[in-house]
This record gives sequence, C-alpha cells and structure tokens, in this order.
Amino acid sequence: METTPPLPATSGPRPDIHASQDTSTAHAHRLRLYDALDRVCVPLAAVDVQAVFHLAELDCVIVHAVIDWINTARTLPPPPRPK
Repeated sequence: METTPPLPATSGPRPDIHASQDTSTAHAHRLRLYDALDRVCVPLAAVDVQAVFHLAELDCVIVHAVIDWINTARTLPPPPRPK
C-alpha cells in the first residue's frame, strides 16, 4: 500500500519560522482534504473541521478515496430541485 509522504518542514525565504510545523502524514492528509473542499467552495463549520481531522488520521487509500469522491461530486450536475 502506498503511503502519503510527510510534507517538508521548511519552505520559503525564512525556514526557521516553520521549524515547529507539523510534518506528519495526517497533516499532509488534512492539507489535501482542505484543498479538495476548497476547490468545490465548501465552507467549513467547526464540525466539518473535526471531520477533516478524523479523516486525516485514516490511511492513505481511504483519504484518497474521499478526495476522489469530492472531486467527482464537483463534476456532477446539481440535483433537480423538488417542486
């Protein structure tokens, strides 16, 4: 099974300001989940952020499946409105 690599702890012109940044796999998953949700313009409530944190703790296969679902939902036409 493929795993998501940790993100680098440093970037930008001042790497010292990011020295204590969380570089775990869960952090990488959170960023990817937030990115997918942001691309479909989903505003996040506090409970949604909690869900992202819990999802990010799961393995790479599950996280990527959820991201694929989000991306697929973005391409679907909106459901018909009830009359």
